[in-house]
Amino acid sequence: MIRTLDVGVTPASVTSRKPAETVVVIDVLRATSTIVTALENGAAGIVPVREADEAIVVMRRLGHERSLLCGERDSRLIAGFDLDNSPASYTRERVEGKTLVFTTTNGTRALLEAARGNATVYCAALLNREAIVEALIAAEGDALLLCAGNEGSLSFEDTLCAGAIVDALVRRSKTLAISDAARAAATVFSANAKRLTTAIAGGTHAVALVNKGFAADVAACARLDVSRCVPLYADGMISPV
Repeated sequence: MIRTLDVGVTPASVTSRKPAETVVVIDVLRATSTIVTALENGAAGIVPVREADEAIVVMRRLGHERSLLCGERDSRLIAGFDLDNSPASYTRERVEGKTLVFTTTNGTRALLEAARGNATVYCAALLNREAIVEALIAAEGDALLLCAGNEGSLSFEDTLCAGAIVDALVRRSKTLAISDAARAAATVFSANAKRLTTAIAGGTHAVALVNKGFAADVAACARLDVSRCVPLYADGMISPV
């Protein structure tokens, strides 16, 4: 099992820390929830990229017959792209067997930052919390839960998800050393564990999504432990373990 557990509430908050052997990237609304959903529905893999024009270059290299352009800016479908960042868009009929080239405002950027070192990088959401906990139990060394945040600021739902992971791990190990940030995240989860949807819906990003017509996404992403998928980001591709 991992030895220590820390939480970074934004990518910028952990730039000076010692690199962790395992990094878990969290973007509940909506990138990592969408990644879990896409892989559950048979996507061949997901290539995260920083910018839309880069996504187009990668898609042309892969071939549009076997790949899809996916992502958002300002929470909406990018012009000319096939899919947005709504988990509901990633049905089996749409994504099975396809490689998804994926760019989002926060989540894919956090993934690319996490992959700059030699860490093992996973993607977590509330949807696959328990599966990620089991992956961390099987891992060794130090682990970091890296929240994507919202345009550089703390995101309530990402912190809550990190806390859900911390809470489950602490319950299983009395020897796990957790940071103050991890302890704070666990407190956020404990205070809201019985009202996840309502709690998440009150967050800044959730309110913005609701105002743009994505209330169903907020509810869908607030479900806990409904997926066994463990997305691993390695060699430029996110694939299920």
